[in-house]
Amino acid sequence: MTRPAIILRLPADAEGTAALSYAPRGDVASLLAAVPVERVPSLVRTLFAICANAQGHAAELAMEAALGLEATTGELVAREIRTWTEVVREHALRISLDWARLLGEAPDLAAARAFMTLSAADDPAVLIGEAVAGLSPERWLAMTSTVELARWAGAGRTVAARFIATLFDASMLTPTGEVDPGSLAARHADHPLLSRALPAGSLIARHVARLIDLCRVPARLNVLRAGDAAPLRGTTAGPGWGMASVPCARGTLVHEVGVVAGRVERYRILSPTDRAFAPGGWAERQIQGLCAWPSADRARWAEVMMLALDPCVDYAVEVA
Repeated sequence: MTRPAIILRLPADAEGTAALSYAPRGDVASLLAAVPVERVPSLVRTLFAICANAQGHAAELAMEAALGLEATTGELVAREIRTWTEVVREHALRISLDWARLLGEAPDLAAARAFMTLSAADDPAVLIGEAVAGLSPERWLAMTSTVELARWAGAGRTVAARFIATLFDASMLTPTGEVDPGSLAARHADHPLLSRALPAGSLIARHVARLIDLCRVPARLNVLRAGDAAPLRGTTAGPGWGMASVPCARGTLVHEVGVVAGRVERYRILSPTDRAFAPGGWAERQIQGLCAWPSADRARWAEVMMLALDPCVDYAVEVA
């Protein structure tokens, strides 16, 4: 049996320390070596089961930047809309399935199915409001204080509200006092709930960042469709080199490519999971705080932490 890519080991007693191991899956760079540039985006999409559209989007932008090309504005907008639609689906699945599981509730399969059928032509605002926020995305985003957030969570109208309500007692659980670059919390550091209301680096802040991200998507889609915002583009530092940063449900995804004679010479992908689980990264800094909790509670809080990080690979929490 294949071992999970991430293993978090917790001590069973009051003493001991937690340990974290991360073994990234596969060597994408070697798989793409010498591949003709026109094949790269479609090949990249086949290599990833999670956030496949974001991966392909980043590959397209990086490749075009390396070659000095640019798609039409209409195509750039269409790509970004597809990526944000994928973000909505990913967030909704985590909330309706995994947040419900940690609450001890049955999965909200109706909501999950509704989000999975969303297309790039749809406006997700009503569904987000009904199934996740319990009010319109704009009204949810208008909350600026922990008092307002606690009132919303305490009403318990949705799975998301009930889950956030369980995190207030752990709002100070191993806060790092910093926000890791490339995370959802970094993307939305301007929102008052993250900039001043919640402890930086805390579990509740990271989970609230997911809700902020989800609730902000409809507005981004609207300005893209109206032509009032510039779509994402890749960047280059010279001929044959391209880079692209693309949003995904876990943070910011970065692709870098070097092209020589129409083929890939080098390729690098930096995912939010790579950053969070790197040696000295946010995950490693957080896990020791789990040991301060009673042994009976550690496994659950470890699951809450892993869902806050939402790695794009399989993981296991072990107690020994």
